[in-house]
Amino acid sequence: MEKNLRSFYIVLLALAFGSGLSAERPPNPDRKAEYDRTADPHDFTVFMEEGGWCWFQDPRAIIHGGNLFIGSIKGSGTGDALIGVYDLEARKPLGIFVARKHFQRDDHNSPVFIRRPDGSLLATYAKHHKDKFHYSRILDSDNPLAWGEEFKHKRNSPNKKDRVTYMNLYEMTNEGLLYNFYRGIDYNPTFVTSADYGETWSEPVHFFASEGSKRNRPYLRYAGNGEDIIHLSATNAHPRSFRNNLYHAVFKDGKFYKADGTFIKDLEQDGPLLPSEAEVVYASTGPDRKPEGADSFPGAAWTSAIELDADGHPHMAYSVHNSNEDIRYRLASWDGDQWTDREIAYGGNCLYARESSYSGLVTMDPVDPTLVFISSDVDPSTGEDTGGKHEIYRAKIGPEDNISTIEWQAVTENSPVRNIRPMILREDNRRIALWQRGDFVDFTNYQLDTVGFVENT
Repeated sequence: MEKNLRSFYIVLLALAFGSGLSAERPPNPDRKAEYDRTADPHDFTVFMEEGGWCWFQDPRAIIHGGNLFIGSIKGSGTGDALIGVYDLEARKPLGIFVARKHFQRDDHNSPVFIRRPDGSLLATYAKHHKDKFHYSRILDSDNPLAWGEEFKHKRNSPNKKDRVTYMNLYEMTNEGLLYNFYRGIDYNPTFVTSADYGETWSEPVHFFASEGSKRNRPYLRYAGNGEDIIHLSATNAHPRSFRNNLYHAVFKDGKFYKADGTFIKDLEQDGPLLPSEAEVVYASTGPDRKPEGADSFPGAAWTSAIELDADGHPHMAYSVHNSNEDIRYRLASWDGDQWTDREIAYGGNCLYARESSYSGLVTMDPVDPTLVFISSDVDPSTGEDTGGKHEIYRAKIGPEDNISTIEWQAVTENSPVRNIRPMILREDNRRIALWQRGDFVDFTNYQLDTVGFVENT
C-alpha cells in the first residue's frame, strides 16, 4: 500500500512538472471566469473579444497594413491560440484567426509578432513551460485572416528537463538577424537568432543566468532600437522566491554594458550576464527572509515595461510589492548621465493572492515614455480605497515629478469589471491605447476583451 501511494505521488509530481504548474501556482478551481458583456456598456472600442495575454512576451500587438493584430489565448474553453484583427481605417473588427486549437489555456502563451523585410508578418507562440517547441505562422497575403501553415522548431538545451515559454521578437538589422528571447536554458532567459526571419533558427544561447543555489527565474523585459541595441530591465527571480532588485543592462555586438557605456562582459567569452554584474537601479530594502504567511517578499520589484525615448535613453516602469493590499508603481529614467528612480503611484491590491505580485500593471508610450498608463483599484495618488474595480489612469511624468506632484487622469471610471494590463502602440501621429477588460480570476481562468481607443498625438 505504501509503495502504491508513493508511486501515485511520484506520478502527480511528474504531471505537475510536465504541465508547467511547477512554474506558477495552480489555477483557481473555485469559480469559472465569466464576463457578461451585455451588463457592461461602455464607450471604448472593442478591438478583440477573448483577448487574454501575459506581459512577459512582446510584441503582443502590432500595427501592420492598416490593421491592428492582437495575440491572445482564449481564457474559456480549450485555450485556443488566437490572432485578432481590427481594421483601423474602417474602425471595425475583421475577425479572429485560430492559430492553434486546444493550445493551452494559459495567458503566458499568447502569440507575438514581427514584420519581415519582404512585407509579410511573422507570428510566434509557445506553451508555458510545457514542451520544447515554439510554433510560427507567416502572413504573406492581402487577407489579414489568411495565415500560412503552422511550422514548429524544437529548442534544445543542455538540461533535459528544460522547457520553453515567453516569446520576445526583436530585430538587429545591423546584424541581419531576428532575435527570439525566451525562457529556456536552466529556466533562464535564452535566445535564438534567425537570418531568414523565423523560418530557421540558431542553437540556443544562455543569455542571463540566475544566482544562488535555487533554480531561480530571472524575469526580463526588452526594448530595442531595431538596429544594434537591446536594453534589458531585469529582476533576480520570481518575487515569491527572492527579494528582487531591479537591474538594467545594454546588449550590443554580443557584449553587455551599463547605461553610461561602461563595459561589463562579453557574452561569448564570459558567459551569460548575472544579476550582480548588471547595474542596480532599485535596491530592495525588504527582509532577507520572507515573513511567515507572505506569498511575495515585501519590497520585491517586478519589471513591467521598458521603453526608449527619442535620444535612445531607457525608461523602466515596474512594481514593488509591499503587501497583497499595497503594490506601488515606480519609474526609473536615464537622462544620459544618471538614473532618476521614483515612486509614481499606488497600484492597490494584487489581482489574486496566490500570485500576490500580479498587479494591474504600468506601461509607457513607446515614442514618448513620459506618458504613463497604469491600472489600479485605489486612488493612485493617495492609496485611498475607493471600493471599486481596477481602473485605467494616465499622466505625463517629467524627470522632477514623483507621487506627490503627478496628476492622474481617470481613463475608466465606476467599472463593473476589471480594467488591467494597459499597452500602448504608436504609428506616426496615431496612438492606440488598449487594455484587458472583463473577469480575471487567475492566469488560466479569465474572460477578457481587448478594449481601448485610438487618438492623434
